[in-house]
Amino acid sequence: MGVHTFVATGDSIITRRVSNRTDRPFLDLVDLIRGADSAFTNLEIVTPAEPWVPFSEFIGIHLASPPFILDELKWMGFNLYSTANNHSVDFTYQGLVDTIDALTERGLTHAGAGLTLGEARSPGYLDSGAGRVSLLACASTFGASAQAAASRTDMGGRPGISPMRFKTEYVLDSVRLDAIRDADRALGTAAATERMRKWVPEENPEAYRFLDRYFVEGETPRVSTEPKENDLEDIAKWIGEARRQSDLVVVTIHAHEGPNDDVNTQEMADFIIPTARHWIDAGADAFVGHGPHTLRAIEIYKGKPIFYSLGNFFFTYSTIQKYGSEVYEALNLPESATPVDASEATYLDEEGNYKGMGADPQYWRTVLPVCRFEGRELVGLELHPVELGFDLPAHQRGIPVLADDDEATAILDNLDRLSEPFGTTIGRTTSTGGRLIGRVQLS
Repeated sequence: MGVHTFVATGDSIITRRVSNRTDRPFLDLVDLIRGADSAFTNLEIVTPAEPWVPFSEFIGIHLASPPFILDELKWMGFNLYSTANNHSVDFTYQGLVDTIDALTERGLTHAGAGLTLGEARSPGYLDSGAGRVSLLACASTFGASAQAAASRTDMGGRPGISPMRFKTEYVLDSVRLDAIRDADRALGTAAATERMRKWVPEENPEAYRFLDRYFVEGETPRVSTEPKENDLEDIAKWIGEARRQSDLVVVTIHAHEGPNDDVNTQEMADFIIPTARHWIDAGADAFVGHGPHTLRAIEIYKGKPIFYSLGNFFFTYSTIQKYGSEVYEALNLPESATPVDASEATYLDEEGNYKGMGADPQYWRTVLPVCRFEGRELVGLELHPVELGFDLPAHQRGIPVLADDDEATAILDNLDRLSEPFGTTIGRTTSTGGRLIGRVQLS
């Protein structure tokens, strides 16, 4: 095989048609995706069949759109899809199964969810003219009900996603830890926890459990996370399987987690870095992170690219047309409220100004990495800056286009800052179309 070109994106929350667009910055971006042999996106929206049934357990808002969005993404050139994220079961297990069926009907390779845990863990395979690509996908951010379950001889499995769980410990000095123990006794919760230990084995018997958090003693207070070994190694096993069956292995994770129990930050939780490196060691040729809706660092580890997060690609959440009743209730909206009322309540403050992610340009900037492999060796990595219309009206925001030079400079400078601790050097050059792009130094 010759050179294999792989492009990747982060989260696609797409709710509208884009194949009718004629603006050059968008179409030039589409040309880059179509020019790749394999092109990945995280499908962070489901396509349930009618009637739509919203799940009572959801994170943020219910995300769904009719199946035509898959035709739009296919038109753009995407042929690899993750279905593992915190919105996978927003419309119950049936909505997830409907989405998997819609992808399969269109001949689109997907991974990360299935009717059982084994299906969710299994790779999806894409046969391209430049070789066979395998995709594995999982999520560390999800509701408890979203996890797929394995089948047993005496019980069937459960549809859901491939989980990558992690454990969290809260490290406190002895004085603060004693205060936690005293509060536990004062509240009367210590006795209840002790009774539960007789029924359910402790996740970490050496830690002190208080209000479903685990506390350990240490000199410097901090929040520590690490991957759970069972999930880490089970996914590594499937990476090994994929390596034996394909020319290129891509593994992706949906991980919102940041440091200190924060989410959606440009910094990441402790467990993500060793997880990415472990899976490269297990045989993956590229690691793609998504979830926090913003860019995170790029690392070249043992010659393989690790994109800790590629942020948003499509972010058209303001044009969602249906929400479940729980969303309106969570937003304290009356029965008479409409979908636009719900949308605006999520991104506008009381004065009508953007708030949260809506007010921060970092959530509306990303890059499209173009990776060139010869065999399994990464021989080129270009970064094409992309912006999502931060300055546009809400109903026009969230559609990606190639950035102009001012925006591109801001995007690449930020990525320089994030990636510098990993020893990543990003040079500046121009594309064949004359746009400013980044080029990662590989040696």
